[in-house]
Amino acid sequence: MIIHLTISGMKLIFKTTTLLILTAGLSVSSCQQEKEQTPQPKTGQAPLVRLQPAVKTKMVSFIEITGTIQANVFTDINSPADGIIESLMARENQRVEKGRIIAVINPTDRQALISKNRLQVQQIEEKLKTSTRDTEENTLLTRQLAKAKSDLEYAEKIYQTVPVICPMNGLVTQRWADEGSQIGSKEKILTVSDMNTLVIKAEVNEKYFQTVRQGNQFPVILNAYPGDTLTGTISLVYPQVDPVTRTVKFDIKLRNFNKKILPGMMATIEIPVAVRENAVAVPEHAVLTSTDNNYFLFVVNKDSVAVRKIVQTGISSGNKIEIIKGLKEKDRVVVSGQEMLKDSIKVRIINTPEGGVL
Repeated sequence: MIIHLTISGMKLIFKTTTLLILTAGLSVSSCQQEKEQTPQPKTGQAPLVRLQPAVKTKMVSFIEITGTIQANVFTDINSPADGIIESLMARENQRVEKGRIIAVINPTDRQALISKNRLQVQQIEEKLKTSTRDTEENTLLTRQLAKAKSDLEYAEKIYQTVPVICPMNGLVTQRWADEGSQIGSKEKILTVSDMNTLVIKAEVNEKYFQTVRQGNQFPVILNAYPGDTLTGTISLVYPQVDPVTRTVKFDIKLRNFNKKILPGMMATIEIPVAVRENAVAVPEHAVLTSTDNNYFLFVVNKDSVAVRKIVQTGISSGNKIEIIKGLKEKDRVVVSGQEMLKDSIKVRIINTPEGGVL
């Protein structure tokens, strides 16, 4: 009985082992078939690049500065005395004429004296109301009242309000105070500008001094009219460099522009600061920077091998950059795919229908 069980156990073990071996064999066979059916990626394929020849062209480098429109002829009208603005006859955007009264100031001293005399009159009148007629006290108060009224009349005649006269023809471009407000002596009331003298006030670093000469013309764009590119002419260069900002100030007059322009408007001015007549130029994105801060690009030779070249750059203009050293005209420069290249690597060149890529 015991032997029988042992034999049966051996048979069972034999059958189980056989089944495992058969299953493993089928799995290996299946994996080999799948590997044969799955397409393997190609290795060692040359990277794709797009080329563009280096060309000689005229390049102009610009700097952009901002300016503000202001009137060259304007005046701030100030209060002649401490006091209250009794009347104000001009507002913003209103034309005013030279010699006309545009404000009246009631001086503080006049107000104090008149108020004192007026109060004295009121006090005497109150006393008279309670005094008995035909008495010595009543007679004295009557005389005092007559004198107080005389003093009040004298103060009102002698201490007059102060008129403010407009010194020039122009447009009120700023109102600094309102009628009825307290104002100090020499504080601004109005600003009047001659709108025929509007210019763009700008300044530039002194290293560009040679580019801002009287008569030079520049493209100008006003923030209020971004779709209009105007022409501005330098009308004045100020004969001094600001010792703090190290800038040179200048004025620009706009030519042939009939739209409304207001003081305070902002303008962008493009000033050419460098010109190269025959610069070797490439697209700016073709130039890369190494870890040691050298500029380089890739040139593809006749054997379709990309060669890494250290270059020296010059001015930029638009999306082009000048190459001063390290590149010749007509060299085939990699302009797409250069980020993945290494020196002396074989490349495949993309051709375009336009024929712009070699």
